[in-house]
Amino acid sequence: MSAADQDAAPVVLRGGTVHDPATGRARVTDVRLEGGVIATGDAQPGDRVIDVTGRIVSPGLVDLHTHIFAGQDLGVDADGVAFPSGTTTMIDTGSAGAHLIGAFRASTLERSTVGIRAFLNIATIGATSILLGGELRAPWYVSEEEAVAAIDAHRDFVVGVKVRASADVGGEHALPALAAARRVADRVGLPLMVHLGPPPVGVDEIADSLREGDILTHAFTGWPGNAVVDDDGRTRPSVARARQRGVLLDIGHGASGFSLEVARRMLAAGQPPDTISTDLHAYSSKTVGDLPQVMSRFLALGMPLGDVLRCTTVTPARAVGLAVGELTPGSRADVTVLELVDADVEYADGFGATIRASRELRAVQTFLGGQQVYERGSA
Repeated sequence: MSAADQDAAPVVLRGGTVHDPATGRARVTDVRLEGGVIATGDAQPGDRVIDVTGRIVSPGLVDLHTHIFAGQDLGVDADGVAFPSGTTTMIDTGSAGAHLIGAFRASTLERSTVGIRAFLNIATIGATSILLGGELRAPWYVSEEEAVAAIDAHRDFVVGVKVRASADVGGEHALPALAAARRVADRVGLPLMVHLGPPPVGVDEIADSLREGDILTHAFTGWPGNAVVDDDGRTRPSVARARQRGVLLDIGHGASGFSLEVARRMLAAGQPPDTISTDLHAYSSKTVGDLPQVMSRFLALGMPLGDVLRCTTVTPARAVGLAVGELTPGSRADVTVLELVDADVEYADGFGATIRASRELRAVQTFLGGQQVYERGSA
C-alpha cells in the first residue's frame, strides 16, 4: 500500500485498551476510523491495521488552558506542541483581547492544523509582554463594549471570556476588571474563566462571582492565603459552594499555577479537578513539559487513569461546547494512542516541591479527523 493509499484508507487500531470517558468504559477492543469519524463494524479488506496491544486508546486530548498566539512573546507553536503530546484540541486562554483577536485568527487559527478555540481577554491588549507588566494595570484597556463587539465578530472560535484577576496582573484594578469580565460574559452568554493568583483579588471573591459553567483556572495554585484550601487544609466553603453551582476547577499548571500540596489536600478531601490543563506558554514550558506529563503528576498522586483521561478529553470539550473528546460511533475521529511506561521521573510544581513517579504517560500516535498526524520515532 502506497503512502497516499495509507492516508486515504480507514484505520483500525487493534488490541489496545480503549477508554471512552464519555461512557466511563474501558475494555480491550478495536477502534475503526473511517471518513473522519469513529466507525462501527469490523476491519475490512484494504483497511490499515495498526497493532496497539498493551497501549491506551483515548479520545484526542483537549488542553483547556494554553497560550498559542503565534508571534506573541507568550505564544508557543500550536501544531508543534500539540501532536507529539497527543493533543488534538487546544484552547487559548486570553492571549488576545479585542484589539488583537483578529491577529490571532490570521496568525494562529488560520495557519494551524490542530483544533483551536479561544477565550477573549477582557483587556484589549491581551496577555502581551507579561514579564514587563500585567494587562490590567492600565485600566483603559478594559473595554466591555470592545470585548462584546469582538466576540460577536469571532463567534466561530471564541468560547468565553478570560480575566487574570490578581495583584501581579492588575493591582487595584483587578477587582473592577473581574466585574467587567462578569458583565461581558453575561451579555454574550459564554463562560467566564478567572485566573487565581496572589491577592487581591481573594479566592472567596472570585468563587462567589462564578456561575454554572464558569471556570476557575490555576485552581490548585499555592499562593499563601489565597488557595482553594484554608490554612488547616480544608476546602474553602466558597469553593465548595461554587462547585455545587456547577463551577469547574481547572488545573492550568503553568509556572506558578499548581501546588502539589494543595493537590494532595484536595484529592484527600474528595475534591479532584474537573479539568487538567497545562497553561503551556513560552515562559512555562520547562516547568510544565506537556499535557501527558501533567496527567502523569496526577497519576503519581493516586488519581485513577480513567478520571485523568476524563479531565483531559470529554469534560474540557463540553466546557467549551465542543463535540470532541469521546469515542462513540459517529463522533469525530480525534484519537490518541498513549503508553504508560515504567520510568523513574521527578516532576516539579510551581512552588519548589517535587514528586517522584514510577510511571509516565507518553503519546505514541495522534490522529486528527482520522488522519495520522504524529507517530513517535518517525521523522
